[in-house]
Amino acid sequence: MAKKILAIDDSPTLRKLLRYYLSKKGYHVSEANNGRTGLEYITQGDFDLVILDMNMPVMNGGEVLKELKKMDEFAIPILILSADKEEKSQAEGIALGASYYLTKPFKPNEVVARIEDIFKERETSK
Repeated sequence: MAKKILAIDDSPTLRKLLRYYLSKKGYHVSEANNGRTGLEYITQGDFDLVILDMNMPVMNGGEVLKELKKMDEFAIPILILSADKEEKSQAEGIALGASYYLTKPFKPNEVVARIEDIFKERETSK
């Protein structure tokens, strides 16, 4: 069964790019254009990984992470893709529960490789 990934980003171009590259690798990709919608999808869906932008309207990535932290037994890995290259922002994202942090612009194959590494790590830790 294909792994399910939720891409939460306000850029339709970025979401389309992620969908294209991840679908080629056999992943099923759902999309949300802001943090609030993404949080709703997370609570209603069964995702294996979440890709999260930190700077979005309506509800930013930090607010999403804070809400997810309140959920009991939330164990979905989160990969942050953000234009914010500041070390402080990266540390904050990890402290709030993200598994990984990559900065934009990025190479699509780098994101795919990171996601594959995340899934391999999770399989070996079971």
